[in-house]
Amino acid sequence: MGISADSMWSHKAFAKELGIDLPLLSDWFGNVGNLYSVWNNEEQREKRTVYVIDSAGVVAYEKSYADNQAPDFGPAIEILRRLAELEEELAG
Repeated sequence: MGISADSMWSHKAFAKELGIDLPLLSDWFGNVGNLYSVWNNEEQREKRTVYVIDSAGVVAYEKSYADNQAPDFGPAIEILRRLAELEEELAG
């Protein structure tokens, strides 16, 4: 799931432009951003941070980026793959 303070309309355009097929949550008031200490109250938006949170709610990966830097999702995707494999092993 992707989360940002952008509107759901902005999320739809973003997902369409990049071909993203995952849920995007609009954290318009910064509730989730405050929980993870990434909400910038002065600018009314989250800091650019990528998290991977496992099914137990444990943060498995966190990386912050400068506002002008596009996040590198490669490491997060690799961790997601590993977590999925582990979940399959434990379930099977």
